[in-house]
Parts: sequence; C-alpha cells; structure tokens
Amino acid sequence: MIIAVLLFAPLVLAAITFMLKSEKAGKFLLVTGALIHAASVVMLWGNPSAWDLTATISLRADDVGILLLTVTSTLFFFCSLYLCSWFKVDAERSGGHTGMKQYTFVSFLLIFLFTMSFTAVAQDLGMLWVAVEATTLASAPLINYHKGKGSLEAMWKYLLICSIGIGLALFGTMLIAASLSDPHGSLDFDYLYFALLEISSGGLIWFKAGFVLCFAGYALKMGLAPFHTWLPDAHSEAPAPVSALLSGSLLNCAFLAIGRLLEITPDGLLDFGFGYLKFFGFFSLAVAAFFIIRQKDFKRMLAYSSVEHMGLIALLAAYDQPVFAVIHVFSHSLIKMTLFVVAGNILLAYGTRSVSDVHGLFKKSPVNAALWVFGILLICGTPPSPLFFTELYLVRTAGVIPGAVILFLLLMIFAGMTHAALKMCAPDGKFSSVIEVDKKVEKLATVPVITAALITITGVWMLGGMWYYGGGWMK
Repeated sequence: MIIAVLLFAPLVLAAITFMLKSEKAGKFLLVTGALIHAASVVMLWGNPSAWDLTATISLRADDVGILLLTVTSTLFFFCSLYLCSWFKVDAERSGGHTGMKQYTFVSFLLIFLFTMSFTAVAQDLGMLWVAVEATTLASAPLINYHKGKGSLEAMWKYLLICSIGIGLALFGTMLIAASLSDPHGSLDFDYLYFALLEISSGGLIWFKAGFVLCFAGYALKMGLAPFHTWLPDAHSEAPAPVSALLSGSLLNCAFLAIGRLLEITPDGLLDFGFGYLKFFGFFSLAVAAFFIIRQKDFKRMLAYSSVEHMGLIALLAAYDQPVFAVIHVFSHSLIKMTLFVVAGNILLAYGTRSVSDVHGLFKKSPVNAALWVFGILLICGTPPSPLFFTELYLVRTAGVIPGAVILFLLLMIFAGMTHAALKMCAPDGKFSSVIEVDKKVEKLATVPVITAALITITGVWMLGGMWYYGGGWMK
C-alpha cells in the first residue's frame, strides 16, 4: 500500500491542482505532495516489501530504489519549500509575465515526482524504459516556464536528444529480450538475472549489442559526455528549482537504469561493461574541465559540473565501489541543489547569468554570496565536503596513472569554478558605493542555508569517523 501512495498521491494532487487553478492551493498541494512522498519513503525504509506486485506488474522497492527515492524526496521537499517564496519574487522581477501558469507548473512538478518515483521502483526492463521516457515528457515543459526564446529552444533540444537516446534504449531492450533462450520469458530483473546465467554464445552476442544500445541511451539521459549536449542548455534555461531537480534527481534516475543493466549482465561481459563506464567517466571529466575553465555563464558552469560528477559516479561504479558511489550521488545531489538555488537567487538579484556582469555579491546579497563561495568549495570536494572522501578514495583506488589524471582534471575544475565565484564576489570599485542589499533575494536563502548545513554536518561526521578509526577505511 505504501508504494501505491508513493506513486499515485502526486498524480492525484497534480490533477486537483490543475482543476482548482489556484496559486495558493497549488503551493499548499505542492508541499503536501512533498510531505506525503517523504513520509512514504520513511515508511518504506521500515518495510521495503510493503506492496509487492511481482505477480502482475514488477513494482518493488529494493535497497537501491529506496536510496534513490530518499534522494528524490529530500530534494523535492526542499525545492517545494523554496518555490513557495520564489514564485512571488520571480513574478515581480519579470514584470508579472512568467509565461506558464503557476498551477500548471506545479502540476507538472508533481507529475515529474511521480515519474522519478516510478523509475525507482520499476523492476522490469521494459517498465524501466517506460519510466525513464516518462521523466523526459514530464520535465520538458518545466524548462520552458518563462517561455522565452532560449528556454523554448532548450526544451525542444532536450526533448529531441533525449528521445533519440530513449529510442536507442528501446532497441537495446528488444535485443536483450531476443538474447533469452525462452521466447516467452519475462523482463523482470530477477528472472533476467538467472536466465542470463545460462545464456548461449549466440544469445551473448545479442545481449552485448543490446547492452551497448541501452548504455548509450541511458548515458545520454545521465549526461555523460559526449552524450551531454542537451544538459547545459536545459540546466541554464530552466528555473532554479527545476535545474536543481534535473541535476540532483533526474540524472540519478538514468544512472539507476545503467546500474540495473549491469546487475543482469553475465559475468563474462562485466569487464566489458565496466570498461564503458571507465571510458565515458574519464571523457566526461575531461569535457567538463575544458568547458568549466572557459565558462562565462555561471548556471552553465554548474551544468558542466553535473557532467563532471556523473563521470565521477560512473568511475566509482566502474572500480566496483558501490558504497562510495551512493555517497557521491547523495552528496552531489544536495550540494548541487543548493548551488542551483543560490544561482537562481543571484539571477534574480542581477538579472543576468554572465559571470563578468556580476560584481560585489557580498554587498548586494551577503548570505547568498557566502553560500555561493561555500557551495563551490563543497562541490569541488574541499573538506568538510563528503565529496572529498569519495574523490580521494577514487584517486587511490584507480591506480597511479588514472588517479593522477583524475586529480589533474579535478584541479582544473576547482581552479575554473573558484575563479568564477571569486570574480562574482569581488567588489566593483566604480559602483560599489551605490550597491544596496537586496532584502527579498536574501530571504530566499533560507532553504540553501539548511541544505548547506546538512552537507557540512555529514562531512564533519565522516571526517570524525575517519579520525576516530585511524583512517582504517582509507588504507
């Protein structure tokens, strides 16, 4: 029953919101949906098999699915709180012409929550494909909230490119089904795992071809380079809370699909699969480093940072470090949500995404400035960021040469992001005396303050554990 509430409550609330056509009701129902979802996830932790429909449709909450649900629910809850204040300030700064109706926007947000939850509990290869495709359809309109030329182009680019990827994944799914010796076999992951243990040599060829196509399709949705081309436009043009959900939750759904694929991969092809993760992981790091160094748009800079961290997560998985991959996923999601929200506040204060046009941030919005610098340091893996531990462990595990390459690329990214952040905070001597504090934007910093505090506490706790145990887990 818990999974039923988890899935269908957002859909019901979305329908009610759209029918009421009320801004106040929309905000209330958005937060209510976030709370119901969070409560359902907490209950699932205590009873994972609360609603097992394996006999009819494969919807189950396993450990990995619950972790993804936890990340998604946490981010959606904080974004819903932030939106309650953001709607008003954004409408004022845009002259009251936001484009999309607020209740329509809230309805799509709740549908988006449903599709991400559906992805987490889908235990069938075909159903997983449907869920990932549904996340694309639900999130695309959110990008075009302001209905500007740039956001409209970004939405269609996102739809077109992701649809190509999903098409590849569909063809790959059919090839994997063709690799089974039983033509009437199920696509349930439990069935596939055991069926593929006895796969024939001919079936292995079909599976390998299907794996390549599925990997390409889901890697495109995950934002791994060179499949990342939709990501910078979508993340930079979308409203701040949508960018936070796209980077912090949606990309994780695609990574889950790749993880599910690896779980059913025959032992003889695991090295082949991990090789793909390593190649695209390193390539994503290199592409992110190159574009971040020369980036002039601070929201696009954060988008390329997402490409970087998807590459790091792929590498952690490739080097068989699932625990650290999960820690990295959760930490990146929360930090990136904080940064995108703060970036949205800066955009509201200055009306531009250009790094060179933002000066004196500490005087214009001191709280957001402090959060911006602190968040940049956290996302770059500076202690007490939990990412410090995952990246350090990756460098040590990868070996001397791969570890040195990872460390060099991380250093490039750190230099590019900190340079941009400090440039935005530096005072402009010519106009610094007339800059006044933007009080409305300062009030929007409440949610990112809370999330930054949570990340800091987590990092300090991990640092304390490392110190207490003498660094035993790092040896």
